[in-house]
Amino acid sequence: MDEASKLGWVDANGDAIVSITLAAGETLDCVIDTGFDGELLLPVTLGESLKLRFIGTRDCVVVGGGSVANFTSLVEIDWLGARHVADVLLSEGIDQLIGTALLRGTRLKIDYIANTVEIEKP
Repeated sequence: MDEASKLGWVDANGDAIVSITLAAGETLDCVIDTGFDGELLLPVTLGESLKLRFIGTRDCVVVGGGSVANFTSLVEIDWLGARHVADVLLSEGIDQLIGTALLRGTRLKIDYIANTVEIEKP
């Protein structure tokens, strides 16, 4: 596995999970959510404990068509062999999600037989 690849796993619920390492050293296990068009979604309580600076708000459409305002922030992560400043939505829930904006330019492979996940930058 080279630096332009990232491995993850499929959990017992069928969620594809990949660990993200923040530049400060913390590691977060995040579910890949192809229905989320942002880069990262984290709980606001985690954002507070990581001392992320809230820089604004964004209205988001949720399942069922409703709209929810979320705080926004930025966080530096190690992503596929490079440092990347990721846009973060901070929600009142507990989900930690990777969205399609972070996956652009990559190949995502989810193997539900071997319960493995691979993200690679060709």
